[in-house]
Amino acid sequence: MSRRRRRLPYSSQGKRTLWQRASTAGWLLVGLAIGLGVGLYYSWVVDPVVYTNAGPSRLSETHKAEYIFLVSQSYAADGDWARAQQRLAALEDPNLAGTVNALLESYVRNLAPPEALRHLAALAQQLGAEGGAVAVFAPTAAALPTPTLAAPLFLPTPEPLPTVTAVPPLTPTATLPPPTTGAMVYRLLNQERLCEQEGASPGGPLIEVIVQDAALVDVPGTAVLVRWDGGQDRFFTGFKPDEGLGYGDFTMSPDVSYAVMLADGSPEVSGLRVEKCDDGRDAGWRLVFQKLSDARQP
Repeated sequence: MSRRRRRLPYSSQGKRTLWQRASTAGWLLVGLAIGLGVGLYYSWVVDPVVYTNAGPSRLSETHKAEYIFLVSQSYAADGDWARAQQRLAALEDPNLAGTVNALLESYVRNLAPPEALRHLAALAQQLGAEGGAVAVFAPTAAALPTPTLAAPLFLPTPEPLPTVTAVPPLTPTATLPPPTTGAMVYRLLNQERLCEQEGASPGGPLIEVIVQDAALVDVPGTAVLVRWDGGQDRFFTGFKPDEGLGYGDFTMSPDVSYAVMLADGSPEVSGLRVEKCDDGRDAGWRLVFQKLSDARQP
C-alpha cells in the first residue's frame, strides 16, 4: 500500500522560506559583527599602527600654530634664520607667509603680549608677509635680533589658520598686567584737553596717546593700558598711520574716570574724564609719552 506525501499549503511553504531567509541573513550579520570586532581588536590591541618620527606637518592646526610661535621665540633668542627656515619648512605649508601673518593678526586681536607680537612679526617679515600688523610690530627690515633671555611662555589658543576648522579664541577681557613699579622707560611729555572740532570722533571723545622715542620719533607697536572702575583694556600705537606711527586712541564713555599708562613702563595718568569745552562740546584728552634716553629696552 503506497503512502502519499502530504503537501503543505502554499502559504505554509512561503512562511518557511521567509523564516529560512531571515535566519540566513541573521547569521551573516552576526558573522560580520564578530569579524569586525576581531579586526578592531587586532588593529587596536594586538598590532596597532604606531607613528614614529612624525613631522610637524602631521600636527593639528592648533599645535601647528603653537609650533610657529615657538619657532618665532627661538629665532628671537638666537637670531639663526637658517635654522628657523628649516624648522618652518617641516610644516610643508605652501602659503607659509600668509599662515604666519594670519596667526600674528589673531594674536593682535586676542591681546597677546607685545614681545610675542614683535617676535611673530619679525618672523612674518622675514618670510615676506605684508600687512598692518607686520608694519606696526616689525616696521623695519631687519637685522638679526640680539639674543635675549626668553620671556615667560605665552601659548594662547589661536584663532584658526586659513582654511582650517575654527579654534576657540582667547577671551579678550583677560586680566591685564599690573602697573609697572620699576624704573620708568617713558615719561609723560605733555597732557592736554582736546576741544578741536576738526577730526572729532563720531563715536565720542577720545583719549589720544602719542608715543615717541628720545629723539621725538614716533614709536609704533607700543601697548597702552587703560583702566577704569570695573574694567580694563589695551590698545597699540601704529594702527592709524595717517595720524602718525606713534598714535593710538581709545573712545571714552561719559561719567567714567580712566587711568592710562604704557605697558613698557611709564607714569600712570589718572582722573581722565569727559569734560565740556567752552562751546559745550565734549572734550577728550591727548597724552604724549617720550622715551627716556638712558632707559633700557625691555
